Amino acid sequence: MMTLIVPIAANNPEYAHKLPQPFRLDDEGTMFCVKAITGLPKDVIRDIYFVILREHDERFMVGEQLAMQFRRHHLANAHVTVLDQPTQSQAETIARAIELNKIEGVVFIKDADCYFTTDEILPQNGVAIYPLENLPIVDPQHKSYVAVDDMFYVTNIIEKRVVSHFFSAGGYCFEDAQEFCCYYERLKDYSPLYLSHIIYTMLLDKKIFRPIQIDGYQDWAVTHVNQ
Repeated sequence: MMTLIVPIAANNPEYAHKLPQPFRLDDEGTMFCVKAITGLPKDVIRDIYFVILREHDERFMVGEQLAMQFRRHHLANAHVTVLDQPTQSQAETIARAIELNKIEGVVFIKDADCYFTTDEILPQNGVAIYPLENLPIVDPQHKSYVAVDDMFYVTNIIEKRVVSHFFSAGGYCFEDAQEFCCYYERLKDYSPLYLSHIIYTMLLDKKIFRPIQIDGYQDWAVTHVNQ
């Protein structure tokens, strides 16, 4: 069993007077951040933590809205973690969530602004990948790219530079939450810090990552930019 973390603690200037996109509703009345996890296999997930900012909770009451979404979608194992201050990176948000909730063991990180389905997530280090050529709308400069060898091991991951036709699809598995936090502490002064930097450093240390194959990828960030 693993713990699912959905970090939504970015404090973009545009959110000062506008509900952040992950908290908005789709045509069926489901929050995008909740829809983002519906394609994952539920039988391997022990607990789910949505990590939000107190500022957004107080301004938009997203905690209450999430609680209603959990009831609607029968997510009895879902929880909200509220951070008092914005974090400097997604990695910091995840590390804070692990620390505050005393999470141990396998963690799966799911971006809130995209959707995909997968039949299986193994309890091992992994990165969800998707072929760039399968995207109907392409925004290549805002993605990280993942190189995979013939034996189906991840050999490289890099931001904003096309080193492979596979890109990171917004799902990351770490087999040890505390190990993730140790690597975050090593790299926390790096700016900007992406999860790809942590994974790349782990690869340099001979940690093994496997690609996680997915289907039905939807990039809502790109969709909303192009509407």
